[in-house]
Amino acid sequence: MNPKKMKLPEIIAAFRARQVQFKLKDGSIKTIFVEEIENELDDQPELIFMADVPEKDIKISDVVSATAV
Repeated sequence: MNPKKMKLPEIIAAFRARQVQFKLKDGSIKTIFVEEIENELDDQPELIFMADVPEKDIKISDVVSATAV
């Protein structure tokens, strides 16, 4: 799925509190447990898939596709 083409409620339903595999623009694949999803309403500059540690967070601008696993 391409989360950039989804609305926020769809993104939350599909990915929040789930293990998600992301294919990123740089060609890498990262898998994280998405603890929370924050966006501009949460004072973030863009939508962020938040992991258990901030170093693992993934910004939507880096995502090509995402799949709950």
